[in-house]
Amino acid sequence: MNESSGERTERLTPEECHETVDPETREAVLDEYSHRCQVCGRRGPEKGGLATLHVHHIERDPDGMGEHDMENLTLLCRSCHSWFHQQSTPDDAPVEITEEDQSVLLPQDIEILRFLADAGPARTGDIASGVPTDLTVSAVRERLWVLMGLDNLVEARDRQIVDKDVETGEWGLTEQIENSARGHIPDDPQLLLQRMEDEKVRQALDRGCDRSDVINVFDVSRRTTFNKQKRACAYDFPLAAFNRGGRPTTDSERSERSPGTTDTVEDDGDEQQRLDAVPEQDTDSLGRTETWDATETTPESEPSNESVEGTDQAVSKNGADDEVRVHLEHAIDALQEVEQGL
Repeated sequence: MNESSGERTERLTPEECHETVDPETREAVLDEYSHRCQVCGRRGPEKGGLATLHVHHIERDPDGMGEHDMENLTLLCRSCHSWFHQQSTPDDAPVEITEEDQSVLLPQDIEILRFLADAGPARTGDIASGVPTDLTVSAVRERLWVLMGLDNLVEARDRQIVDKDVETGEWGLTEQIENSARGHIPDDPQLLLQRMEDEKVRQALDRGCDRSDVINVFDVSRRTTFNKQKRACAYDFPLAAFNRGGRPTTDSERSERSPGTTDTVEDDGDEQQRLDAVPEQDTDSLGRTETWDATETTPESEPSNESVEGTDQAVSKNGADDEVRVHLEHAIDALQEVEQGL
C-alpha cells in the first residue's frame, strides 16, 4: 500500500527491495538502528544475535526525498521483511472488513481470519503455529480477543466475526462455533472473578474513568488494563446478572426495582442457587467450565503473575469456599471504589 496516496502498489519480494542500496548506505542503516529489526527487535550477528537483516524502503516513490535517503529506509529481519511484502490485506479476508474495522485491526488479524476460514475451529497454539506471521501464543490470543469483540469496538458493526467455543476452547468464525462463549457465566470461580473484573474495568474506562485510577484500584499493570478491556469486549460478560459490587441481589434490593421489570422471583432464585454453588466447584474438574488451550501456561490471560486464572493454583474442594469468598470480597471492594470514582 502506498502510504502517501492510499493506492495499492505491486508487492515486491525482499530480494527486490533490500539489495538496491549501496554498501555504504547499508552500513549507515545498520548503525542507525543498532543492528536491530524495527518490527520484532531481533539483533544481527554484530550485536550478538542471529537475525539476517535487510534494509527496507518505506516507499518506492517517496514525496520530498530520494528513494535511498535515510528517512525512507528502515531495518527489518528477513522474516519480518518477507511478511511485510506478503502480508494480507482486507481484500484477502474471508469476511467483509470495513474501513472502520481497519482502524482497530492489524494485518496479522487478516491472516488469523484466513487461517480460521481454512482450518478452524482451532486452539490458540495451533493458530500461532499456522499463521505466516511470527507471533507468540500470547500475541495471537490478544488479537483473537480483538476479533471476537470487534462488534463492541466498532460502532457500525452489529455482529461478531470470530467466536470461541465454550465447550472445546477452540476459536473459529462465528458460523464454525456451536457453543458460543459470548455472555457465558463460568462455573470456575477464578474465571468468574476475572470476567467480572474485566467487565468492570471496561465499564469504568468507557465511562471516562482515568486509566491510572483503574490501575491503582485493581493493583495491576497498565498493559493488564488494556488486556482486560479487550477480553471484556470479547466475552461481553452479563454483569447485570449481579448487583453492584458483584454480589447476588437481595430480596430488599429486588423490592426496590421498578414495577416494569421483567425479572421474576423464580429467575432470581435460580440465579441465587447458581451463585451459591460457585464456591463449591472444584477447579481441578472443568465440567462445563470454559476450556482453555493446554499449550497455554495461564488460561485466557497474558503471561503475568497478575492473572487471576491459573491451573497450577487449583482450589481444593474443602477450602474453596473461604478462599473464593476472600477473592470476591477483595474484588467487591475494588469494584466499589471504581463506582465511587465515577
